[in-house]
Amino acid sequence: MAVTAIVDGCSDTDQTPKPPWKQRKKAYIAHLPHASASVRLVSLADKVHNAQTILHDYRRMGAALWSRFTAGRDDQLWYYRSLVRAFQSSDTAPQLVAELDEAVSAL
Repeated sequence: MAVTAIVDGCSDTDQTPKPPWKQRKKAYIAHLPHASASVRLVSLADKVHNAQTILHDYRRMGAALWSRFTAGRDDQLWYYRSLVRAFQSSDTAPQLVAELDEAVSAL
């Protein structure tokens, strides 16, 4: 049951069809300060992995990387910068937040 709650808390929607990308991401960011510490930690770890993978691929592929996303470069960077701020304000795993910030800044 606890794992299910964490997975649910890390998902940006369970609606079908999914709401528009930016609407989902804004709602996800707004929910983070109210999420449990476990949800924030798992979400942060996931976002660190995602950002580091994007950075790795960007270094290999260049700007062509952004074409694989639903939202473009500017929206992706807005989302990840917003996540950094949300995690910083929640005092969740500062070292992981620093790793996320580092990857996002490099992008």
